[in-house]
This record gives sequence, structure tokens and C-alpha cells, in this order.
Amino acid sequence: MKKQKEKLIDLSHTLETYEANPYQQLGENARSMIGTFATYEADGFYECSLYIGDHAGTHMDATKHFNPDGLYTDEVPLEAFFGEACVLDLTNMKAHSDVNITDIQAAAEKAEVDLKDYHIVLLKTGRDKYYGTPEYFRDLLNILPETIEWMIQQGMVTLGVDMVTIELDRYIYYPDSNLNPNDAERYPAHCLMKKYEWYMIENMANLTAIPGSTCKFVGFPLKISKGSGGPMRAVAIIEE
Repeated sequence: MKKQKEKLIDLSHTLETYEANPYQQLGENARSMIGTFATYEADGFYECSLYIGDHAGTHMDATKHFNPDGLYTDEVPLEAFFGEACVLDLTNMKAHSDVNITDIQAAAEKAEVDLKDYHIVLLKTGRDKYYGTPEYFRDLLNILPETIEWMIQQGMVTLGVDMVTIELDRYIYYPDSNLNPNDAERYPAHCLMKKYEWYMIENMANLTAIPGSTCKFVGFPLKISKGSGGPMRAVAIIEE
């Protein structure tokens, strides 16, 4: 039987130095540096050196990020980042809109998918077009904790978004919340990692390039010992 042709779509941003792109990760993360370690002239070969945080560029969050009893990056199951994924379209939503359960249900109905059939859910917001600009930090959707919990109950294990983060910082955007800068509850959706073993992928790219509402997804994080997350090369595989 002739092998079916497949097309690969890169869903990752190129990781750069902080100076080249200060808008590829939130400000409180380690600032990425890429240096030259060896040159052809001096060493006969080229090699670079890296200093990056484990949430730099396109990356996943392990549950250890918010749960002291969660899994480190090198402990997460590879199966969470491989398999059939559904792609839900939220590009019509305005900045700072709350993404509620009804929004997800409507997007799934429009995409003609049943979330119970997919452990990987990719939310297409179109915000990756702002990557590398200040607007990338400002034009965000706020995926409510109850929405994520509902998706987890449908069978979701991994949630991917083409935004710098999945939610608005309650300390910054809700000044009446009485939260402190070191309160984990600044990020209530992330805090669901204390209750469920689930993962997220942030800073994705090119979700709008995926034809249709499903794809095969592959995106494995670097195997970092004691990591709270990990940069990854995320890819959609489309049968042609």
C-alpha cells in the first residue's frame, strides 16, 4: 500500500535572546541568552551556548510549576503530548474576554468535534500575530478555571494556546482582589495543577495554519531534571 503523504506544520516560535525579543516570555521569567561557544576560526567548528528559563518560548508547564507534589518535567508522560488533537476557534473573542464553558461548547459544536474524543485541545486565538511586540503581553483571553476544569472532566490532559499565558494575572488586572505579588492565586487556572495532573502549552504559533479542526499533534518538552516546564518543538501532522 502506498504511504499516505503527510504535511508538517511548525507550531513553535523561534527562541531568541531577550535583547532580540523581550516579548517571548513573561517578565518574571529568566531572560534568554544565546552566545557563541566555539567558532570555525578558533576551534574548527561552530557551537553556541544557551541560558534559558524552562518557560521560554513555546513551552509546556509541568504540574510541579504550581503543585509541590506534582510531576517534574522529566517525569511527565510522553503520551500527554502525542496524539489526535482538536482545534477550537476563539479568534472572534476580544482582548480580556473571559472564556467560559459555553464559549468552548459553541466552538466545539462549530468545529464538529466531541471533546471526549481528544486528550489534546488547542485553542486558536490568533494572538501569535503579536509575538515579539508589547501587544503580545496585553491582548489576552482569560480562560476561566471552571472552563478548564470542565474540559479536564471531558478528558482533556493537555491544553495548548497561541498566547503568552492562558489567563489574566488577577493581581494586575483585578486590583480589588486583595492579592499579594507572591500569591499563587494570581493565576487560578494554573492552580488547578494542585487538583489535577494536566498540562498546558503556551506561546504556540501557526494554529491558524491548521486546515480543519483536527490534527495529529507531536510536541515533546526537553527532558529537564527538576524542571517546572520545558521548551518544545510543537508540530501538527496533516494527512494530504
